Amino acid sequence: MIEYDEHGVRFCTFESFEAYDDVIAFVTTRTGGESRGPYASLNLGMRSGDDPAAVVRNRARVAAITGAPALVFGRQVHGKRVTAVPEGYSGGAFDDTDALITSATRLPLAVLTADCAAVFLFDPKQRAIGIAHAGWRGTVAGIAALTVVRMGDEFGSDPADLVAGIGPSIGPCCYEVGAEVIDAFTDANAEMADEVFVDPDIASAGSFRASMNEGRKHLDLWRANELVLVAAGVRESAIEISRLCTACRRDLFYSHRGEKGVTGRFAGVIALR
Repeated sequence: MIEYDEHGVRFCTFESFEAYDDVIAFVTTRTGGESRGPYASLNLGMRSGDDPAAVVRNRARVAAITGAPALVFGRQVHGKRVTAVPEGYSGGAFDDTDALITSATRLPLAVLTADCAAVFLFDPKQRAIGIAHAGWRGTVAGIAALTVVRMGDEFGSDPADLVAGIGPSIGPCCYEVGAEVIDAFTDANAEMADEVFVDPDIASAGSFRASMNEGRKHLDLWRANELVLVAAGVRESAIEISRLCTACRRDLFYSHRGEKGVTGRFAGVIALR
């Protein structure tokens, strides 16, 4: 990813999206805001425990990067609801929503993360965008694929035309999971599970920085979402993966696991110019 600094706000963009003039897609970092303490400084999470007034000002700073007055959010529940945002929308966050799509210009869609992945989608032919919040539950539910399908239904998007990006999240180096997660992936798609989990013997060979405990595995959330997108018809060559681990890069991003739950939220943001 490419790092930028605009008026003190530090953010990262995808190289693949930079090839298009009519879309802006980026991931914020923890630099450039007004929050303090464990939330310092560009916390965008209103329900994180931070001062709400600071969060409002931080969100305004990020919205300014897109040239719009405000960001559009969903109230994320690790579910699979995809909401289409209409032209001129200026209301509050959409309830029980983990993915947003639109064909409206200057309407920046945002998802909050602090270990989960933001999945970005852009259709350069139909001029439509989408973004999904994909933790392990959303990934198992196929939230990225459901967003692709909904873009087809609403805007006529062909999955083969889409440009996709998978943002920073906790990486396979640090994402140790237990039976609940392993069973959920295996029950949903055994073939995918074979590709996204790493066994203890491989981890002990030095491929991972975090420890591996008996009965547990490491999950590659990036590869899992890549496979979900490919199964939905997105070309693998059109998917860019950040490969930035939030737990490893706590200097750059918030990490719920790495900071034991007391931390802020960064955002994935996408908008049509």
